[in-house]
Order: sequence, then structure tokens, then C-alpha cells
Amino acid sequence: MIDRETMEKRYGELGTGRFELTINGRSHDLYEILRIMGHDFEDIRPIDASVLPENRYAIRYGDLENRDIVVLEFDQEFRCLAEYHAHLADWMGEDEYQAFGWGAWCPWSI
Repeated sequence: MIDRETMEKRYGELGTGRFELTINGRSHDLYEILRIMGHDFEDIRPIDASVLPENRYAIRYGDLENRDIVVLEFDQEFRCLAEYHAHLADWMGEDEYQAFGWGAWCPWSI
């Protein structure tokens, strides 16, 4: 786990990144990047992406099941190089997070 400040220092404020990346001369939207990397689940919501130094890239998404903001760093072959999580309470504030009516939720219908 990392905190909001650390995540935003490295990747920018949440939602201010790119909505597509050009990798190896081909444009990819956020959903396609998540699919290629095997992170295209029902409870995943892409947020933004960024180009990092040394031919690295990053994509951020919300993991609704775990209530985290996740960032994946990867290379031009879409190999995951690092994965970091920050809890949603860092953005919402602890009081708002606890007061929010999360309820029991499952992404799959039963």
C-alpha cells in the first residue's frame, strides 16, 4: 500500500492523466490496456494513464471490490513491472468513507 500523496506525486492528481496511450506505434484506450494486462474485471473502473521515464507506462484504476485505487507500471511489451494500491479513504476522508453506504456488494449476479 502507498498513500494518496505518494501516488499523486509520481502519477499526478487522480483523473488528470491520459485516456489513451500510444505504445509501439499503436494507440490503446484504457479498457484495452486493462484487457491486455489481464485486469479487465467487472469491478474494475479505469481512471487514467501516463507515460513514465525509461520506456515505462502506468495505468490507474479503481478496484471497487477492494475499495482501492491501483496503479500498474508496465513496459512496451505490457509486462507488469510494479503494482501499487492506495485505499479510497485517502481520497474520501475517513469519516466520509465510514459513513458511505457501501453495503454488501458482489460484481456477479447470483
